[in-house]
Formats: sequence, structure tokens, C-alpha cells
Amino acid sequence: MNYMNHDKVKKLGSEIGMDNLPILLGIFTGELVTYQTQLTTGTLSEKVMCMKDISHALKSSAASFGAEALCDFALAIDSEAKGEALAINQHRIDVMLTHLQATHEQYIEFLNGLD
Repeated sequence: MNYMNHDKVKKLGSEIGMDNLPILLGIFTGELVTYQTQLTTGTLSEKVMCMKDISHALKSSAASFGAEALCDFALAIDSEAKGEALAINQHRIDVMLTHLQATHEQYIEFLNGLD
């Protein structure tokens, strides 16, 4: 699965300057690592609450950086949470962790290719 829209990232680079792109993508990938850590600690209820907060934050940041699969998943979780239909189970957390890790890996690979 492609977790990174290269065209959107290149467009962002042209808007903010290619020199600034690695800095912003570095911040974004750092957030992804932080989110992964947050989702691996605590009780199931705490993880689900954390997943709600993370999803809300990711709606805009993932969209801005072209992480469309992650953005779509975050939008779905946020919508379920607002409708109080979010299932409290480890599977949803595991799926989010998979999206976070795969997105992180693709962005790091992209950043390494900029050098």
C-alpha cells in the first residue's frame, strides 16, 4: 500500500521551499513515532482515548503532508468517536499502529532519498 502521495509532498515542497521540506517532514515523522509510543502503553481504555486524540490531530497533519491512507483512517476513527460508535478493541489500535509505522517508514525512505 502506498502511504505517501509523492505529488502532494512535492507540491508542498514547492510551496514552502525544498530546503524547508525535510524540517517539516522530520517533525511529522517524529509525531508519528510519538503516537506509536502512546498507543503501546496503558490500559485498553487509555489507548482508545489516546487513539481518539491522535486521530483528531492527524486529520489535518496527515492531509497536509500527503499521508492519505493515514488521513482516511484518522477521519474514520474521528467520525466513529464523535458518533460514539468507536469499538473499544485492540484490533483498531493495532490497525492504527500499522498505518503509523508504514507511513513513518515511507516518509523516512523519502527523506533519505533527498540527501
